[in-house]
Order: sequence, then structure tokens, then C-alpha cells
Amino acid sequence: MMRSFSRRKAGFTLIELLVVIAIIAILIGLLLPAVQKVREAAARTQSQNNLKQIGIALHGFNDTSGGLPNNGLWGAYNAPNTAWVSSWAYKILPHIEQDNLYKNYNGQVAVKTFVDPARGGSGIAVNGNNGDSNWVGTAQYPVALGPVTTAIGPVTDYAGNWNVITDFQDWAMRKGQVTSNLSVQSISDGSSNTIVVGTKALQTTQRTPRNGWDWDETVNFGGAGGTCRGAFWEGLSGGLPNAGFWNDQARTLAQDGIYGTNNYNHNNSWGSPHSSGCPFLMGDGSVRTIPYSINRTTMGLLLLPSDGQVIPNF
Repeated sequence: MMRSFSRRKAGFTLIELLVVIAIIAILIGLLLPAVQKVREAAARTQSQNNLKQIGIALHGFNDTSGGLPNNGLWGAYNAPNTAWVSSWAYKILPHIEQDNLYKNYNGQVAVKTFVDPARGGSGIAVNGNNGDSNWVGTAQYPVALGPVTTAIGPVTDYAGNWNVITDFQDWAMRKGQVTSNLSVQSISDGSSNTIVVGTKALQTTQRTPRNGWDWDETVNFGGAGGTCRGAFWEGLSGGLPNAGFWNDQARTLAQDGIYGTNNYNHNNSWGSPHSSGCPFLMGDGSVRTIPYSINRTTMGLLLLPSDGQVIPNF
């Protein structure tokens, strides 16, 4: 007797194919958060390394110049032979292997050390009108050094602590002086207890493009909020900052957001794109991540170099 055999065709049935697709989708769903965490950790580590390099550069500047660099002169742009009016970030370029950029400023060159990779973008401001140009050439800020278009150029995600890295107060008397009133050695509260540089607050809408204004001025523009934060403009009382809008902003940390949403305000504030907190460079060269939940009083103490008060644990 002849037996007949039915042969099954090779391949997947529709149900089997759907099962395979479902398994792949589940695996991708499990993998993506892990990949995102790895990327975030890598970006956070790079940002901390940037601050460490900035710390080495500031200490090198301090040792060779007798003090920390100042933040330049507000209302003045860097032009040939006038680098002294620019921000502290511009002044330390020779100490981060950017001597050519320091001597021959090029607005099309970003400085990798000043860019937090988690924010992305080119690290270069693309708008020549930085929003502050109407002040240049006035009686209050008469030193219009360089055209407004020099606002185009590298920006920094890291701002100096205005209470440590000061601006020029009187440019006519201090012309040519490249140090602030403070050196690392003169921080009486202890360099490990004092913030020198930190990641500045920046709106997510400002990441791309960078426009060189609205608290994000380029490194060749002096005395601006784009390169320094944390000044207590509304004064101190008993060694602590008075209550007030600008003083509160100086002591505020927040993850990047959109202005006006959930009370987010980047003006004179600190912040970062990282969920774990905001990285800061201390005066001794160490890098410390401070949580967004830090008490404002404690944050104020960390920003004051010589208040003589004990900083509580946080």
C-alpha cells in the first residue's frame, strides 16, 4: 500500500511572525531605557571632566597671574589686543590648549571644554545681535570695542560664580589688569567649600540655536550673565543674602525647562540637563554634583567665599 505524506512548507505562519515581532518589540522597549541611561551617564561624566579641566586652567591662571581671571567689562566685545575686556572663559583659553583661538579669535570655532554634551548643538552663537548691543557706546558703557557682529562665537554652558570671579568695576582705572580681587589662596571659607564655576541654567528652547543673548552671551563679551551667575545684587544681611528676586535666583538650581513653565526661570540661576543634579567646580579643583533640592540658605553659603559661616551637610 502506498502512503501519502503531506509536506509542510518551510517558513513562519502569521501567528508565529506576530509573536516574534512582539518579542523583538519587548526587547527593544527594555533596551532603550538602558541605552538612554548609558548616554546620560556618559554625558554627565564628560560634563564633570569639562569642569575639572576648567579647574586646572583656573588654577594655572591663578598661579601665573596672582589671582583668578575676572569676567571682563560689560558692554565691550573682544577685539584685537583687547582680550582683557572679555569673560573669564576667554582669558583661560591658553590654559585649555586654545592659545591660537585666544590670539586669533574666530567666531566659527566652538570650545568643546565649554559645552555640556547633553545639551547638544554646535556650541556657537549664530546671532550677531545679542540683545545687549543697545547699551554699547552709551555714557555708562562707552567702550564699544569691536562691532556688534562679534557676538557671534563660542558660548559656555559653565558660568563663573560672580562672588568669586568678579567683573571690572571701573575699566579706566583697571585697564590691563587681568585678575579679580580674589585668588584661590584668599578664599577664607576654604576653597573646598566655595563654588567657583557651575553649570548655568538654560532653557531647552535655547539649546539650538544658541543666539548669544538672554543670559547666554558669548565668551568674548565681558561682564555678562552668560558667563557668570550667582551675584547677590539685593545685598546681604548678617552674612546671608537678603530675600529678593535676584538673590533667590542666584541660589536656585533647576533642571533645564521652558521659561514660565513650572516656575522655571533661567535668569541668574544654575541648572543642568541632568536629572541627578547640577555639577559644580569647587575652589580646590574638585567637582561636586549638588541636588536640585538643596536648601537656598546652604546654596548661598557655598556661593560666598568669605562669610565665615559653617556650611551644613546637604
